Amino acid sequence: MTNSDKSQYDQSGVSSQGAETALSGLLNHVLPTRKFSSRYPLAADIGYFANVIDLGNGEGIAFGTDGVGTKVLVAEMLNRYDTIGIDCVAMNVNDVICVGARPVSMVDYIACSHTDPEVFTQLGQGLAEGARQSGISISGGEISQIKEIISGIDLIGACIGHVSLDKVNTGKDIKPGNLIVGLASSGVHSNGLTLARRVLLGETLEEQKSRVNDYEEFLDQTLGEALLVPTQIYVKPVMEMLDSGMDLKAMVHITSGGFCNLNRVECDNIRFVIDNLQPVHEIFNLIQDRGGVSEAEMFEVFNMGTGFCLIVEGDKEADAIAETCKTHNLSSQVIGQIEDFQGKEVFLPQKQLTGRGSRFSGS
Repeated sequence: MTNSDKSQYDQSGVSSQGAETALSGLLNHVLPTRKFSSRYPLAADIGYFANVIDLGNGEGIAFGTDGVGTKVLVAEMLNRYDTIGIDCVAMNVNDVICVGARPVSMVDYIACSHTDPEVFTQLGQGLAEGARQSGISISGGEISQIKEIISGIDLIGACIGHVSLDKVNTGKDIKPGNLIVGLASSGVHSNGLTLARRVLLGETLEEQKSRVNDYEEFLDQTLGEALLVPTQIYVKPVMEMLDSGMDLKAMVHITSGGFCNLNRVECDNIRFVIDNLQPVHEIFNLIQDRGGVSEAEMFEVFNMGTGFCLIVEGDKEADAIAETCKTHNLSSQVIGQIEDFQGKEVFLPQKQLTGRGSRFSGS
């Protein structure tokens, strides 16, 4: 593969195809471990946003893990760490609610080259704020000083949630005619930061440090401030919908992979037609224009204004979602519908993009 054949994300140092190949090798060994814990079987297949452990008596614990990725580098450049804890909580709880579970508690893992009390105080502030927004506890964690391996810090979390086994949701009941409702994102969230930094700030870390405080009139803030906006947490509105008895056919976190994450639902022979896109944040336009990033790659790497999707029966449910979101100061709109299809794909007619698996291509 020549350099010109690579996507912008590949050239920035992140290989989506390489990650998929590596995952395949890992799963060859991990999947058989299901039989090692026959007393507590898994209630879903590996590959959804979180899994559920069957505890018996109809009760389950949802479990998932995620981190903030290279967003931590932006925090380091700005010497501001009080928001990435929110991101860490958000990336975990937003995954756990996808299976219909109520997030309960989380632990954090901080790998670091040094322990600066002020940095850790700010990390704690962000974790606490994320926990407050999600209604969860931080029940423990680990600090690992490994300066031989890491320069700076890395922040990762793992979250558990509670769900009755008859309420586990992996999107099996989606049908043609159902509507797709998008909940607005707050910005870049915690995916694609490697590409965003490279395009907006420069190729090297030194260049990025020198430009991170540049004021961008197009955004009405500095580039660093725009990249550091915390990830939106969707727990409270979605839990309110579930508690009200609303029939949510599927809940999908739009992270790495963009709208292709819709393809992770367990239902087959459907097409997600997204023909009414939510407003795109200006930072995405800036990334695309300055980096010459293709439409396909933008919708693969970034959320493009929609951070979470709900699949529902029809207009009645969509209207109820809008009312709930309004009370939480969250924008939502119907962004598309489900069509009958042989196979499974996401189609964006306005952009002429087709997403199969985790990749978009022009059609």
